[in-house]
Amino acid sequence: MTTTASGISATTVTTDQQAPLGFQLLVPQAQDDATATADQGDQVWTYVFNDEAATAFAAGDIVIRDPSAATQDMYGVIQAPASTAAHAFTVVGVAQHAIAAGSYGFVLTKGRGLLRTGTQNMTEDTVCTSGGSSAGCALIYADGTIGAIEIGFSLEAEAADNTTFDAYINCLGA
Repeated sequence: MTTTASGISATTVTTDQQAPLGFQLLVPQAQDDATATADQGDQVWTYVFNDEAATAFAAGDIVIRDPSAATQDMYGVIQAPASTAAHAFTVVGVAQHAIAAGSYGFVLTKGRGLLRTGTQNMTEDTVCTSGGSSAGCALIYADGTIGAIEIGFSLEAEAADNTTFDAYINCLGA
C-alpha cells in the first residue's frame, strides 16, 4: 500500500484530520488490491470528510459534495441520492471501505475499484452512473439522462442484490 509522507494510506479512517481535504494520493498499478492483476493502471484517491449525520459509507458507495456544505465545504461528502443521477462535478469518488459518519478517509476517484448495485442487475462492459435504487448505488447509464455523469465501466456482471462489482472508476468532480 502506498502511503503519504505523513504515513497515512488510502485505507486510513480517523475522526481527526490527517491530511488536507481534497489531497490526492496516487497508488501505482493498484498493487494494494488483492484482486488486481498486472497492467490495471494507477489509482487516484481523494481525501474527504463523511458529512453524513449518521450514515457510514460502505464499499462501493458513490459519494458527492454535500450541497449544504454544513461542515467541510468542497470535500465534505455524502452518499449520492437514490433514483436521481448526480451532476458531473458533484461526484468526488467511490468509497472502497467503510468510512464512519463524521470521519475522514480516502475515496477512489480514478482506477479499478468497486461499485455497488441496487435493485438493477449490472451487466459486464456497461457504462455506470449514480442514481441507483438506494443512496450511493450505481445503475446502468442511459443516454440522454440530463446532468448524469458516467462514473464507471463495469468489468463484471452482478445481480441486483446490493453487492459490489468490479469497475473502472473515473470521477470528474474530484
